[in-house]
Amino acid sequence: PVEIVNGVLWVWPDASDDSKIQSALTEVPTLKLEGVNEENLWFGLWNFRELPYGHDFFIENVVDHAHVGVSHHNVVGNRYSSQKMSLETIKPLSKHGFSIHIITPEIPDGAITEFNAPAQVIVKTPYGDGGAIQYVELYSSPSRPGFSNHVGRMVVVKDSTGEMPQQFKKFTGPLPVWLNHVITSLFLNQDALFLHAQERSLAHNKEYRASDPNVTGDNYAKSILPMPADIGVLQFRTWMRLVAGGNIPFKGDTTMPATDKEVVFDVYNAHTKHCKNCQVALKNLKKIRFASFFFAVLMATVRPKKLGVVGSTVATILFSGIGGMLNKLIGMFYRYEFSHADNH
Repeated sequence: PVEIVNGVLWVWPDASDDSKIQSALTEVPTLKLEGVNEENLWFGLWNFRELPYGHDFFIENVVDHAHVGVSHHNVVGNRYSSQKMSLETIKPLSKHGFSIHIITPEIPDGAITEFNAPAQVIVKTPYGDGGAIQYVELYSSPSRPGFSNHVGRMVVVKDSTGEMPQQFKKFTGPLPVWLNHVITSLFLNQDALFLHAQERSLAHNKEYRASDPNVTGDNYAKSILPMPADIGVLQFRTWMRLVAGGNIPFKGDTTMPATDKEVVFDVYNAHTKHCKNCQVALKNLKKIRFASFFFAVLMATVRPKKLGVVGSTVATILFSGIGGMLNKLIGMFYRYEFSHADNH
Protein backbone atom coordinates (compact mmCIF):
# COMPACT_ATOMS: atom_id res chain seq x y z
CA PRO A 1 0.00 0.00 0.00
CA VAL A 2 1.17 3.51 -0.84
CA GLU A 3 -0.17 6.96 -0.09
CA ILE A 4 0.89 10.49 -1.03
CA VAL A 5 0.36 13.04 1.73
CA ASN A 6 1.45 16.68 1.35
CA GLY A 7 3.69 15.70 -1.55
CA VAL A 8 5.51 12.91 0.31
CA LEU A 9 5.21 9.27 -0.78
CA TRP A 10 4.54 6.82 2.07
CA VAL A 11 4.95 3.08 1.58
CA TRP A 12 3.62 0.41 3.95
CA PRO A 13 6.47 -2.15 3.99
CA ASP A 14 4.27 -5.22 3.88
CA ALA A 15 2.42 -6.97 1.08
CA SER A 16 0.38 -9.41 3.16
CA ASP A 17 -3.40 -9.75 2.91
CA ASP A 18 -3.90 -7.60 5.99
CA SER A 19 -1.52 -4.84 4.92
CA LYS A 20 -4.19 -2.68 3.29
CA ILE A 21 -6.32 -2.77 6.42
CA GLN A 22 -3.35 -2.14 8.72
CA SER A 23 -2.09 0.78 6.64
CA ALA A 24 -5.56 2.31 6.41
CA LEU A 25 -5.90 2.18 10.20
CA THR A 26 -2.49 3.82 10.74
CA GLU A 27 -2.41 7.61 10.55
CA VAL A 28 0.36 9.11 8.43
CA PRO A 29 2.35 11.55 10.61
CA THR A 30 1.98 15.09 9.31
CA LEU A 31 2.53 18.63 10.56
CA LYS A 32 -0.78 19.67 12.12
CA LEU A 33 -1.55 23.38 11.79
CA GLU A 34 -5.14 23.61 12.93
CA GLY A 35 -6.71 27.03 13.32
CA VAL A 36 -4.04 28.84 11.31
CA ASN A 37 -5.07 31.14 8.46
CA GLU A 38 -3.71 29.62 5.25
CA GLU A 39 -2.73 33.08 3.96
CA ASN A 40 -0.33 33.35 6.90
CA LEU A 41 1.48 30.12 6.03
CA TRP A 42 4.68 29.76 4.03
CA PHE A 43 5.67 26.24 2.97
CA GLY A 44 9.27 25.62 2.04
CA LEU A 45 10.35 23.18 -0.64
CA TRP A 46 10.84 19.53 0.26
CA ASN A 47 14.43 18.36 0.31
CA PHE A 48 15.46 14.74 0.14
CA ARG A 49 18.67 12.73 0.07
CA GLU A 50 20.25 9.57 1.36
CA LEU A 51 22.33 10.52 4.39
CA PRO A 52 25.61 8.70 5.17
CA TYR A 53 24.49 7.61 8.65
CA GLY A 54 21.70 5.50 10.05
CA HIS A 55 18.09 6.36 10.83
CA ASP A 56 18.65 6.14 14.58
CA PHE A 57 21.64 8.50 14.40
CA PHE A 58 19.58 10.98 12.37
CA ILE A 59 16.74 11.01 14.91
CA GLU A 60 19.16 11.21 17.83
CA ASN A 61 20.87 14.19 16.22
CA VAL A 62 17.75 16.25 15.51
CA VAL A 63 16.25 15.74 18.99
CA ASP A 64 19.57 16.91 20.47
CA HIS A 65 19.34 20.72 20.47
CA ALA A 66 22.82 21.00 21.98
CA HIS A 67 24.40 20.12 18.63
CA VAL A 68 23.00 23.14 16.76
CA GLY A 69 25.37 25.85 17.96
CA VAL A 70 28.48 23.75 17.35
CA SER A 71 27.64 21.70 14.26
CA HIS A 72 25.77 24.46 12.41
CA HIS A 73 28.06 27.37 13.25
CA ASN A 74 27.66 30.34 10.88
CA VAL A 75 24.47 28.93 9.35
CA VAL A 76 21.88 28.67 12.13
CA GLY A 77 24.17 28.65 15.17
CA ASN A 78 27.20 30.25 16.80
CA ARG A 79 29.66 28.08 18.69
CA TYR A 80 31.19 31.13 20.39
CA SER A 81 27.95 32.34 21.96
CA SER A 82 26.50 31.01 25.21
CA GLN A 83 25.48 27.36 24.90
CA LYS A 84 23.44 27.51 28.09
CA MET A 85 20.05 25.82 27.79
CA SER A 86 17.24 24.53 29.93
CA LEU A 87 15.31 21.41 28.91
CA GLU A 88 12.26 19.70 30.31
CA THR A 89 9.94 16.93 29.18
CA ILE A 90 6.47 18.00 28.01
CA LYS A 91 5.01 14.75 26.71
CA PRO A 92 6.49 11.76 28.58
CA LEU A 93 8.08 8.94 26.64
CA SER A 94 5.65 6.33 25.29
CA LYS A 95 5.57 3.96 22.34
CA HIS A 96 4.30 6.91 20.28
CA GLY A 97 7.30 9.17 21.08
CA PHE A 98 7.89 12.19 23.32
CA SER A 99 8.30 15.96 23.27
CA ILE A 100 10.68 18.32 25.09
CA HIS A 101 10.83 22.06 25.75
CA ILE A 102 14.12 23.93 25.22
CA ILE A 103 14.98 27.46 26.40
CA THR A 104 18.20 29.16 25.26
CA PRO A 105 19.44 32.78 25.27
CA GLU A 106 18.50 32.98 21.56
CA ILE A 107 15.05 31.42 22.16
CA PRO A 108 13.80 32.88 25.45
CA ASP A 109 10.21 31.76 24.76
CA GLY A 110 11.44 28.22 24.22
CA ALA A 111 11.26 25.74 21.35
CA ILE A 112 9.45 22.39 21.33
CA THR A 113 10.99 19.30 19.78
CA GLU A 114 8.57 16.44 19.24
CA PHE A 115 9.46 12.90 18.17
CA ASN A 116 6.54 10.99 16.67
CA ALA A 117 7.65 7.39 16.36
CA PRO A 118 9.14 6.00 14.34
CA ALA A 119 10.04 8.53 11.64
CA GLN A 120 8.98 12.13 12.31
CA VAL A 121 10.53 15.00 14.27
CA ILE A 122 8.90 18.43 14.47
CA VAL A 123 10.80 21.42 15.87
CA LYS A 124 8.52 24.36 16.72
CA THR A 125 10.18 27.72 17.46
CA PRO A 126 8.23 30.94 18.18
CA TYR A 127 9.75 34.29 17.16
CA GLY A 128 8.86 37.72 18.51
CA ASP A 129 5.61 38.95 20.00
CA GLY A 130 3.58 38.86 16.78
CA GLY A 131 2.81 35.15 16.81
CA ALA A 132 5.35 34.10 14.16
CA ILE A 133 6.42 30.45 14.37
CA GLN A 134 8.98 28.38 12.53
CA TYR A 135 8.38 24.66 12.09
CA VAL A 136 11.11 22.30 10.89
CA GLU A 137 9.36 19.19 9.58
CA LEU A 138 11.71 16.21 9.35
CA TYR A 139 11.26 12.59 8.30
CA SER A 140 13.68 9.69 8.11
CA SER A 141 13.56 6.02 7.16
CA PRO A 142 16.29 3.35 7.12
CA SER A 143 17.67 2.59 3.66
CA ARG A 144 20.61 0.25 4.39
CA PRO A 145 23.08 -0.25 7.24
CA GLY A 146 24.84 3.06 7.92
CA PHE A 147 22.49 5.09 5.68
CA SER A 148 19.03 6.66 5.89
CA ASN A 149 16.59 8.43 3.60
CA HIS A 150 15.78 11.94 4.76
CA VAL A 151 12.91 14.22 3.70
CA GLY A 152 12.42 17.64 5.26
CA ARG A 153 11.20 21.19 4.86
CA MET A 154 10.62 24.42 6.77
CA VAL A 155 7.17 25.87 7.39
CA VAL A 156 6.62 29.41 8.70
CA VAL A 157 3.55 30.93 10.30
CA LYS A 158 3.80 34.65 9.60
CA ASP A 159 3.14 37.18 12.36
CA SER A 160 -0.23 38.74 13.12
CA THR A 161 0.30 41.43 10.46
CA GLY A 162 0.90 38.80 7.77
CA GLU A 163 4.58 39.73 7.49
CA MET A 164 7.48 37.30 7.25
CA PRO A 165 9.84 37.77 10.25
CA GLN A 166 13.08 39.48 9.24
CA GLN A 167 15.28 36.57 10.37
CA PHE A 168 13.48 34.20 7.98
CA LYS A 169 13.60 36.32 4.84
CA LYS A 170 17.03 35.01 3.80
CA PHE A 171 15.67 31.42 3.96
CA THR A 172 12.33 32.05 2.27
CA GLY A 173 13.32 33.80 -0.94
CA PRO A 174 11.93 32.61 -4.29
CA LEU A 175 14.72 30.17 -5.20
CA PRO A 176 14.50 27.59 -8.02
CA VAL A 177 13.95 24.05 -6.73
CA TRP A 178 17.36 22.88 -7.94
CA LEU A 179 19.20 25.76 -6.23
CA ASN A 180 17.34 25.09 -2.99
CA HIS A 181 18.48 21.46 -3.21
CA VAL A 182 22.08 22.40 -3.98
CA ILE A 183 22.53 24.83 -1.10
CA THR A 184 21.03 22.35 1.36
CA SER A 185 24.46 20.69 1.38
CA LEU A 186 25.78 23.76 3.21
CA PHE A 187 23.59 22.72 6.15
CA LEU A 188 23.42 18.92 5.98
CA ASN A 189 27.14 18.40 5.45
CA GLN A 190 28.01 20.36 8.56
CA ASP A 191 27.28 17.45 10.89
CA ALA A 192 27.40 14.58 8.39
CA LEU A 193 31.05 13.64 8.98
CA PHE A 194 30.59 13.64 12.77
CA LEU A 195 27.62 11.26 12.66
CA HIS A 196 29.08 9.10 9.89
CA ALA A 197 32.33 8.53 11.79
CA GLN A 198 30.71 8.11 15.21
CA GLU A 199 28.29 5.45 14.03
CA ARG A 200 30.96 3.45 12.24
CA SER A 201 33.39 3.76 15.14
CA LEU A 202 30.85 2.34 17.57
CA ALA A 203 29.93 -0.44 15.14
CA HIS A 204 33.48 -1.52 14.30
CA ASN A 205 34.46 -1.46 17.99
CA LYS A 206 31.45 -3.71 18.63
CA GLU A 207 30.00 -1.22 21.09
CA TYR A 208 26.70 -0.67 19.26
CA ARG A 209 25.24 -1.30 15.82
CA ALA A 210 21.57 -0.71 15.03
CA SER A 211 21.78 -3.01 11.99
CA ASP A 212 22.88 -5.99 14.12
CA PRO A 213 19.94 -8.45 14.31
CA ASN A 214 21.48 -9.97 17.45
CA VAL A 215 21.10 -6.78 19.47
CA THR A 216 18.52 -7.41 22.20
CA GLY A 217 18.58 -3.92 23.65
CA ASP A 218 20.01 -0.54 22.81
CA ASN A 219 22.92 -0.50 25.28
CA TYR A 220 24.00 2.83 23.80
CA ALA A 221 21.23 4.43 25.88
CA LYS A 222 23.08 3.45 29.05
CA SER A 223 26.41 4.90 27.92
CA ILE A 224 25.30 8.52 27.50
CA LEU A 225 26.25 11.01 30.19
CA PRO A 226 22.90 11.92 31.78
CA MET A 227 23.22 15.71 31.60
CA PRO A 228 20.06 17.85 31.24
CA ALA A 229 20.99 18.61 27.62
CA ASP A 230 20.83 14.86 26.88
CA ILE A 231 17.11 14.50 27.64
CA GLY A 232 16.13 14.16 23.99
CA VAL A 233 18.92 11.68 23.21
CA LEU A 234 18.23 9.59 26.31
CA GLN A 235 14.51 9.40 25.62
CA PHE A 236 15.01 8.41 21.99
CA ARG A 237 17.60 5.75 22.91
CA THR A 238 15.23 4.45 25.59
CA TRP A 239 12.50 4.26 22.95
CA MET A 240 14.88 2.33 20.68
CA ARG A 241 15.70 -0.10 23.49
CA LEU A 242 12.24 -0.67 24.95
CA VAL A 243 9.94 -0.24 21.96
CA ALA A 244 12.02 -0.88 18.83
CA GLY A 245 14.02 -3.77 20.25
CA GLY A 246 17.31 -1.92 19.99
CA ASN A 247 17.85 -2.64 16.30
CA ILE A 248 16.56 -1.93 12.81
CA PRO A 249 15.40 -5.19 11.14
CA PHE A 250 17.38 -5.03 7.90
CA LYS A 251 17.27 -8.00 5.54
CA GLY A 252 20.34 -9.51 3.88
CA ASP A 253 23.84 -8.20 4.54
CA THR A 254 23.85 -6.10 7.73
CA THR A 255 27.58 -5.30 7.69
CA MET A 256 28.35 -1.72 8.63
CA PRO A 257 30.44 -0.07 5.86
CA ALA A 258 33.79 1.49 6.71
CA THR A 259 34.23 5.21 7.28
CA ASP A 260 34.64 6.99 3.94
CA LYS A 261 34.89 10.77 3.68
CA GLU A 262 34.11 10.67 -0.03
CA VAL A 263 30.79 8.97 0.70
CA VAL A 264 29.94 11.72 3.20
CA PHE A 265 30.50 14.54 0.71
CA ASP A 266 29.04 12.70 -2.32
CA VAL A 267 26.04 14.76 -3.38
CA TYR A 268 25.49 13.15 -6.79
CA ASN A 269 24.68 9.63 -5.58
CA ALA A 270 22.91 10.85 -2.45
CA HIS A 271 20.59 13.25 -4.28
CA THR A 272 21.35 14.63 -7.76
CA LYS A 273 20.94 11.46 -9.80
CA HIS A 274 17.54 10.82 -8.19
CA CYS A 275 16.19 14.38 -8.64
CA LYS A 276 14.56 15.39 -11.93
CA ASN A 277 14.86 19.12 -11.17
CA CYS A 278 18.58 18.84 -10.44
CA GLN A 279 19.24 16.63 -13.45
CA VAL A 280 17.63 19.16 -15.82
CA ALA A 281 19.42 22.10 -14.16
CA LEU A 282 22.77 20.30 -14.30
CA LYS A 283 22.37 19.62 -18.01
CA ASN A 284 21.47 23.25 -18.74
CA LEU A 285 24.27 24.67 -16.59
CA LYS A 286 26.81 22.51 -18.44
CA LYS A 287 25.57 23.95 -21.73
CA ILE A 288 25.88 27.51 -20.41
CA ARG A 289 29.37 26.75 -19.06
CA PHE A 290 30.45 25.43 -22.45
CA ALA A 291 29.04 28.53 -24.18
CA SER A 292 30.82 30.83 -21.69
CA PHE A 293 34.23 29.25 -22.24
CA PHE A 294 33.60 29.08 -25.99
CA PHE A 295 32.90 32.81 -26.19
CA ALA A 296 35.88 33.54 -23.93
CA VAL A 297 38.18 31.72 -26.37
CA LEU A 298 36.44 33.39 -29.32
CA MET A 299 36.91 36.88 -27.85
CA ALA A 300 40.56 36.17 -27.07
CA THR A 301 41.42 34.87 -30.53
CA VAL A 302 39.19 36.88 -32.89
CA ARG A 303 39.13 40.20 -31.00
CA PRO A 304 36.21 41.85 -32.84
CA LYS A 305 37.04 45.30 -34.19
CA LYS A 306 33.85 46.75 -32.68
CA LEU A 307 35.11 45.85 -29.21
CA GLY A 308 38.76 46.70 -29.76
CA VAL A 309 41.62 45.25 -27.74
CA VAL A 310 40.34 46.54 -24.39
CA GLY A 311 36.75 45.50 -25.06
CA SER A 312 37.81 42.04 -26.26
CA THR A 313 39.99 41.59 -23.18
CA VAL A 314 37.14 42.61 -20.86
CA ALA A 315 34.73 40.26 -22.69
CA THR A 316 37.23 37.41 -22.42
CA ILE A 317 37.64 37.95 -18.69
CA LEU A 318 33.87 38.25 -18.21
CA PHE A 319 33.01 35.04 -20.07
CA SER A 320 35.89 33.19 -18.36
CA GLY A 321 34.64 34.38 -14.97
CA ILE A 322 31.11 33.21 -15.70
CA GLY A 323 32.43 29.83 -16.83
CA GLY A 324 34.58 29.54 -13.70
CA MET A 325 31.68 30.35 -11.37
CA LEU A 326 29.47 27.86 -13.19
CA ASN A 327 32.19 25.27 -12.85
CA LYS A 328 32.10 25.67 -9.05
CA LEU A 329 28.30 25.58 -9.00
CA ILE A 330 28.21 22.46 -11.15
CA GLY A 331 30.70 20.85 -8.79
CA MET A 332 28.18 21.21 -5.95
CA PHE A 333 25.83 18.86 -7.79
CA TYR A 334 28.52 16.18 -7.43
CA ARG A 335 30.38 16.89 -4.22
CA TYR A 336 30.39 19.36 -1.35
CA GLU A 337 33.10 19.12 1.30
CA PHE A 338 32.73 20.92 4.58
CA SER A 339 35.53 21.62 7.08
CA HIS A 340 34.82 22.78 10.63
CA ALA A 341 38.47 23.79 10.97
CA ASP A 342 37.97 26.35 8.20
CA ASN A 343 34.58 27.55 9.48
CA HIS A 344 35.66 30.27 11.90
